[in-house]
Amino acid sequence: MRSTKLLTTGLLLFGMASVNASEGKADLSGTWKLDQARSESGQTHKDLVFLIEEKDTSIHIKETRGPNLNADVSDFTCGTMGKSCAMQDGADKAKVTVYYNGPVLVVLKTDGRKGDSVTKWRLSLAPTGDSINVEVIHIDPQGKTEKLVFAKAQ
Repeated sequence: MRSTKLLTTGLLLFGMASVNASEGKADLSGTWKLDQARSESGQTHKDLVFLIEEKDTSIHIKETRGPNLNADVSDFTCGTMGKSCAMQDGADKAKVTVYYNGPVLVVLKTDGRKGDSVTKWRLSLAPTGDSINVEVIHIDPQGKTEKLVFAKAQ
């Protein structure tokens, strides 16, 4: 009887933790253009645009570079519960794992011939709702963290 109560209590707490993990998450849906002036990066990200469509437990992100929104495209649709998904990364393939850490959307991208390149993106909506802050952490190979700001396109 006691083990049944413990199991029930454990499942209840796990369920509450799962609900709380998704509480407070921001809706990142929209078209977002890089604001070079407010970004801190050692690289040039000219004409970088994120198109984000968010549903209940999945997200579609299309990243384009250049004035043509169909050129140099990175694209994926993935659940937001931490399961690995395929990503089209320009002409290459990659894998992404997507999950929310409170209000922050975390995208862990693995690519390279042997899966030897790992990058972590942390996307958070600004309090005003008119921009997204993207922290790009280069895990392997290690590199300087980039801080990019994307303004909502009109």
